[in-house]
Amino acid sequence: MLSPALAYHPSAFPPHPPADYDDAANIIALDQRAFDQLEQTKNHWDRPGWTTATRIVYWLLTFEPDLALATTTRRLHRALARPGLDLIQPADLHITLTRVGQRAEVTERQTEALAKAAIGRLGPQFTLTAHPLAGSAGAIRYSVTPWRPLLLLHDTLTQLHDELHLPGGKPTVRFRPHLGVAYSNTPQAARPLIEVVSRLRDQPPVTLHIGHVDLVELRREPGRYVKFPPDLGQRVLTLRG
Repeated sequence: MLSPALAYHPSAFPPHPPADYDDAANIIALDQRAFDQLEQTKNHWDRPGWTTATRIVYWLLTFEPDLALATTTRRLHRALARPGLDLIQPADLHITLTRVGQRAEVTERQTEALAKAAIGRLGPQFTLTAHPLAGSAGAIRYSVTPWRPLLLLHDTLTQLHDELHLPGGKPTVRFRPHLGVAYSNTPQAARPLIEVVSRLRDQPPVTLHIGHVDLVELRREPGRYVKFPPDLGQRVLTLRG
């Protein structure tokens, strides 16, 4: 199946997509080059529309329990522990696929209908690789490869949102898959972070088996996102074997 084409967008990171969505070396180089050219980071938490009362429904890929990913992430965290970064604990690691909408816009009945509609539409299980290490203006993150299965999944979810008249998130042409390990919590000079990250790129990559997609409601606590309510097991949707 052909994956949807990505396009340049100034607010995406990196703005230019890779030429080949399956070429790990090209994706990694593109992520690292974009991060290495930053002059300043921003506060990840400075986002219009988010308050302590905000609840937003998202599609995520989550990885608990994944011992190899947790072990590598803790090793990276030892080097990244510094003022200005909020470390993402292994239990909170995730790849954001797309937004469904704020809870004020999306009812519980619509969320249930979306979960039911997604059954059988989400495609087969697949494997990703998380590669240390790069970042964006607001986070330190693994590069993930390949992008093709993630683009197909994002496109399918976007189509479901359109069919059910849900707000949805950014279009697939702007999607740039990544797996964060730390959030920048203040504007700061990027060069010290770039230097630390560059020394962590010799860490081994981690293979991730993707067998399910989570439909979750998120709220924010200081320095982290939290699933709300915590038990959303009925909305962990299994991909085809």
